[in-house]
Amino acid sequence: MRLGVSFFVLAFLGAATADARNATGYVGGEKTTIKVTDVNGKDVEIRTAKAFRVMAKAARKKGVTLSIRSGFRSYDKQAKLYKKYRQGEGNLAAPPGFSNHESGRALDIYITDHKAFDWLQAHGAQYGFHRTVPGEAWHWEYLGDEDKTVARPSKHKRDRKTS
Repeated sequence: MRLGVSFFVLAFLGAATADARNATGYVGGEKTTIKVTDVNGKDVEIRTAKAFRVMAKAARKKGVTLSIRSGFRSYDKQAKLYKKYRQGEGNLAAPPGFSNHESGRALDIYITDHKAFDWLQAHGAQYGFHRTVPGEAWHWEYLGDEDKTVARPSKHKRDRKTS
């Protein structure tokens, strides 16, 4: 039985890497290559995707649905969002190259009721997810096993506490 469970876990986690592809990401303004995969139609960094799938399954067992609204963003997508923000037409957005979405590790999760938010607050850290932007209940970042409740500050002053 133990072998069967181990095989299932490996197959489940391996499925996330089967369709992984390289993407150009940014961390603190520095260009980097990251691996992204699809999670229900959204690109997400591979380790973040694995952790999210495990977390979403645990939430589902408690009657809570977790879905991703936004994951990895390209530099061009972030530039468009930042331009809209600067023009007063969009939500708060970091300058291109400085959004944690560009690392693929920041997720905007649909929060349609208090149930999802309460579950994330109580259990997200167990799966490596932390709410890192005050005032944005939907913005969660995968920090893995880092013992932190907020992301490392960006090198860019305007990026601090933005998504």
